[in-house]
Amino acid sequence: MARTADDLPLRLARAMLWASFGILFSIRALGGLDSGAGPLGVLLPMASYPPLVALAVRRWSPAVRYALLAAVVLLYFLPFPVVGESWDWVPWTVAAAVLCALPRRVAWPLFVLVVVAAGASVLVLGYDAYPGEEVQALLGYMIITADDGLIVFGLSALVRAVEQVHGTREELARVALAKERLRLDGELRGVLGGKLRAIAFRMRKAAQEDPEEEARSDLREGAGPARSDLGGDVELARRDLREGVELARRTLAEVRATAGAYRAAAPQEAPPPIESPRLARYVLLAVLLIQCVLVLRVMAPTHPYDWPAFALAAALLAAVVILQVLPPSRPVLIAQSLLILLPLAVFPEAWDRLLSVFTGKLLLTVRPPLSWAMTGLVLAGHLTWLLHSVDSGAMFVDDVAAALSQFGGHIMIMWLVYCLGRLSGLLAVLERMRHELAEAAVRRERVRVAGDLHDVLGFSLSAVALKGEVAERLLDTDPSRARAEIAALGSLVERAVAELGSIAGDRVELRLRTEIDAAREVLASAGIEVVTRVETGPLAAEADTALAAVLREGVTNVLRHSRARTCEITVSEAAGSVRLRLVNDGATGRPGERGTGLGSIASRTGGRLTAGHRPGGRFELLAELRADPADTTQAAREASRPAK
Repeated sequence: MARTADDLPLRLARAMLWASFGILFSIRALGGLDSGAGPLGVLLPMASYPPLVALAVRRWSPAVRYALLAAVVLLYFLPFPVVGESWDWVPWTVAAAVLCALPRRVAWPLFVLVVVAAGASVLVLGYDAYPGEEVQALLGYMIITADDGLIVFGLSALVRAVEQVHGTREELARVALAKERLRLDGELRGVLGGKLRAIAFRMRKAAQEDPEEEARSDLREGAGPARSDLGGDVELARRDLREGVELARRTLAEVRATAGAYRAAAPQEAPPPIESPRLARYVLLAVLLIQCVLVLRVMAPTHPYDWPAFALAAALLAAVVILQVLPPSRPVLIAQSLLILLPLAVFPEAWDRLLSVFTGKLLLTVRPPLSWAMTGLVLAGHLTWLLHSVDSGAMFVDDVAAALSQFGGHIMIMWLVYCLGRLSGLLAVLERMRHELAEAAVRRERVRVAGDLHDVLGFSLSAVALKGEVAERLLDTDPSRARAEIAALGSLVERAVAELGSIAGDRVELRLRTEIDAAREVLASAGIEVVTRVETGPLAAEADTALAAVLREGVTNVLRHSRARTCEITVSEAAGSVRLRLVNDGATGRPGERGTGLGSIASRTGGRLTAGHRPGGRFELLAELRADPADTTQAAREASRPAK
């Protein structure tokens, strides 16, 4: 599958996770070398890494997760029968796998149990590197187990959250679109449905009167034309027709006003505030607390019985943690940075554990390349100090491998702080994208409904009003034809009611040949001579509906904006395109002027549409669309729904 710009947040999140694994595995290899493990003691613990990576990078079914967890546990114990205790046997892979594989209510108690077991194992198996300092070793093993387990779990959980939001970024748009369609459907039925039913009632009532029978009765009785004071059928039909036509015109005006309101930009709601995920905040806080405990652990042997210094360090560490809990702001960041940097002059052998938090936030808050330069300067100084400590024989840094292992741990924490911040930012961006997609889908739906109201329902109401006026004029002169016109009005109104129900549901489908017949009938009712030529076979549904909508709008413009006596409708097909041409005489208005309805159709059909005055007082409308179903553009429908 081709990569797109939309996939960049997801690729970036996965790259962060893989980079974290690389750093963490390198640190553990250096730790194994520092503990005196041979090549097998360094390589065999890596056997549990592949199933842990599989757990962290992908969502699996429960059965697969449990199988991978079992594999991690079994492979973790693999070095014991081969190399005994001469390896870095901190069970951090088990702690991370427990959090990644099991439900939270089970995972966290087991995680705590694994951390405690890591410390208890020191008492059971012994710790040869630092005789007499079992408590220090116990605490160190627990810290490493908890720290690394939280790092893997926190990063993998956030990456999976990014994947989930990225994969469902259009789901909110679908839900919002469905809700908007239901809302618009209810609104349209409430506003326009009642009026259409009232029009239908008036037309049915007029059709129930028989003007032709009344005329025959008058002639037989020699009474002449029906008189309104007698309450004859002709006057009743005329009254009902007038009321129906007037209501149809008012409804038509309301349809156009509603369409105009829907075309206007939808009111923008303020997006909900998006905070960084709680998981990111909790993991970062937990890792910071672990670093603070590590600082105090290192200070215990370097400042024995120096209780004032110990109390000062504890107070400063508490302030750093409190600032971490506060809402992020520039003053909070500056205060926390000062509390990390300034005590380095007093507690250099222990306080450097917090430098990783400072450099991670430096990468997050300062723009590159300045952030890279500043971070590189801090890291170079830190590494130089650690290597100098090797030469001076400082405690816990007695060789280059130990210095590199400790420096790698600082790199890992720095990377964790940076990744948690960036992943939280990616989640916020994706969440904002979800709301923007939903808002855009709603806005496009309103524009689509506006176009269908104008193009589809507007024509039907215009036809009802026109044919009603024609029927009223024929009541006295041609009762037989009047009766036919009145009977046809009922079907027109019923069609308008059906179209109203289909508009909000995006189910409007028109047929060009049916619309040509309707156009011929409506134009003939207005006294316009119509000539039609159809030189094409069956059309794709999209092109059929689009051209039918163009014809409806064109016929409406002929009736409203011309004094036409003749009208020519031609449909032809050539070179994979279908063309509709409508020409009428008696054009009014300024040359070059074109109705907004045609402009709306031109933008919605995806084809080419031209309209304008021609010599001899004629007006020509020309629409051309692709006839191939695979190439036909249905921009209105595609714009009304999110991509699937």
